[in-house]
Amino acid sequence: MTVWVLWFTINFAYYGMLLWLRSIVLSKGFSLVQSFGYTLSMTFMQLPGYLLAAWLIERIGRKRVLTTFIVVTANSAYGFGASGSLATLLLFGSGLNFFNLGAWGALYTYTSELYPPLLRARGSGFAAGFGRIGSVIVPYTVGFLMSAQFETSDICWLFFAVLMIGGLTVLSIGPETKGQIWGDKKLAEEKERRLN
Repeated sequence: MTVWVLWFTINFAYYGMLLWLRSIVLSKGFSLVQSFGYTLSMTFMQLPGYLLAAWLIERIGRKRVLTTFIVVTANSAYGFGASGSLATLLLFGSGLNFFNLGAWGALYTYTSELYPPLLRARGSGFAAGFGRIGSVIVPYTVGFLMSAQFETSDICWLFFAVLMIGGLTVLSIGPETKGQIWGDKKLAEEKERRLN
């Protein structure tokens, strides 16, 4: 259940915020040209976030990285929606991109390690499939809220809440998978005996 909630919340946030990022920047009064430039500069922050998460999962563990990156993404979403200046818009927008894609990097490792080897592909596929529900409904949800004249800050509260559900789920019931080995202990001992 943990990984399904994570896939849903991360997909929901990624496809909701980042597909609508330029429109949200436009709604804050910036021109079309400015919105493209600002969105591009914020999007460049995704790669360093992904790389940092990949490095950290081996040092501090999957659960801590996921929880931290999701909670910081949630706070960045709130800050982005509430931003009143260009500096805060770029700061929180960059944080949103950095930590959201970083959470993706940790999620792939975490997902595969939650399932035993014989069910890993199937379990990961079902979790990713469930996450796609979030990625399908959120663009329509944001579009509806924007057309209904909801404030950007209110829309970003939705992302904050959904991401916090994901972060609290992994924190409260998600196991740490770093260093854990799946399989029958006797089978592992027999394999080791044969290799030596």
